[in-house]
Amino acid sequence: MKNGSVIPTVSVNFIDNNGNVNYRVYSNANANQAFGATTQYGTIYGDKFYFISKQAADGGDTQYTPGGRLVVANAQTMQKIAGFNNIGGGDGRSFVGVNEHKGYIGASNGIYTFNIDNLQVGTLIPTTGGGSQYAGQIGNMIRTSQYVFAVKQAAGVLVINPNTDTVVTTIAGSFHSIVQAKDGSVWAIQDQKLVKINPTTFTTTVYNIPTTKYIGAWGAWNAGSLTASSQNNTLYWINSISSFVSGTQIVKFDVTSGTFNETFAAIPGQTGTYKQIPYGAALRVNPVTDELILNTTESGYGAHYQNNWIHTFNNTGTLTNTIKLNDYYWFPAIAVFPDNTVPVINNTLPTQVSANSVTTIDLKTVTSDTDNLAAAIVKSVKSNSNPSAVSATITTNDELVITPIGNGTASIVVSFNSNGKVVDKTLSITSSTSVLATAEVKKLEFSIYPNPVTDILNIRTQEKVLNVSVYDMSGKLVNAQFSNGQVNVSMLPKGVYILIAKTEKAVYQQKLIKN
Repeated sequence: MKNGSVIPTVSVNFIDNNGNVNYRVYSNANANQAFGATTQYGTIYGDKFYFISKQAADGGDTQYTPGGRLVVANAQTMQKIAGFNNIGGGDGRSFVGVNEHKGYIGASNGIYTFNIDNLQVGTLIPTTGGGSQYAGQIGNMIRTSQYVFAVKQAAGVLVINPNTDTVVTTIAGSFHSIVQAKDGSVWAIQDQKLVKINPTTFTTTVYNIPTTKYIGAWGAWNAGSLTASSQNNTLYWINSISSFVSGTQIVKFDVTSGTFNETFAAIPGQTGTYKQIPYGAALRVNPVTDELILNTTESGYGAHYQNNWIHTFNNTGTLTNTIKLNDYYWFPAIAVFPDNTVPVINNTLPTQVSANSVTTIDLKTVTSDTDNLAAAIVKSVKSNSNPSAVSATITTNDELVITPIGNGTASIVVSFNSNGKVVDKTLSITSSTSVLATAEVKKLEFSIYPNPVTDILNIRTQEKVLNVSVYDMSGKLVNAQFSNGQVNVSMLPKGVYILIAKTEKAVYQQKLIKN
């Protein structure tokens, strides 16, 4: 799928940039195969398209061969790769790519890992289950550069460490959906509240929606209309009249100014007895053109649901195009856009680094991606050719921290993963421990004890510590809980680790030994 957008239903319709509609491209490519029953979610990650259905098959449909609760297809050709009836015992809800080897499946009974390499459904992520099918189900999930944020009905937003598959914290509240804005901030929506979540500290700020409400759809779950622009710092959604009836306006929220426009654009077709109503997720932003794509069907029953439209608005709220689909019970679920480009690394990232002391390189602005959110690009240290000369770790603030350990040179390979497409960059590091005056002074300002440590590590500093990360010697972030100047490392295996602490004035790095 090179251009345009696709709308998963029983199959997939592909609309190119010229407005030409190619119907049932998945079924046509796979000898009349379909997905499971009630396909409400689809997403592209890497070179694969993941389709999530509530149930494995629709017993009343004899025309198409059902494919299961999860169907994986080639994102370019739509050829089926695999299908799964069982995704952990529950019904399907959502999917998110975690890294090029792993994804998460959101279900009615929790979140399950998925091995992308071996195409295998894994185990339940601890504490993500619990609650009945309609009181504890998982909603949509997003992957930021450091964490996965997942909405769980009634419980709140689960924050998951993707390196350890553990829930770090839960932001309590009755949320419906979640997105990440262009500036990297995370936003979750309630009936009449928009909540900003700091992507690394998880602190929250509440913005009350002035007059309208957001429609929640947990009873018959869909991904919801909350959507974010990749090019402008704006969010959009459709207002509601009640918990079950959508309104007629697209609402715009300016993230930078914190202001609402509750009459940004009107849904077309509001005259006559039978009006156009949004269906499924209904609204999404094209990441390349910044246009809004709105799916509508006709109110009423029976033959009215055979009438479906796709409307395009520009980012000023002007309706620029309308496509009426061939009459059929399409029940459009969600618009998904092709992922054609790879991340680009700009020349501000140095390739030669001399490290006489702890050196910090900000990675937040060195990459971009034409058709994906730059703030969500995942950075990691892929390899270190000489760990005895230098250590290299990436903090939760997307900073590469290089620490000289001995004299010598090392090649550090840093990976940038944008929605499953990975680009590597090699940095040549020259390490020297002969000039460490600045680093030694910092050690006097910052210390950890006891070291070696068994359970609780204390941090001593005159500055306020904003966040703490612990890495193993390969550069992998490990699970360690920081609170009130202490780090709980009791769950870590015995060994040597690197602790990085960021304060208001500096970044400190020290070696710790776990007994």
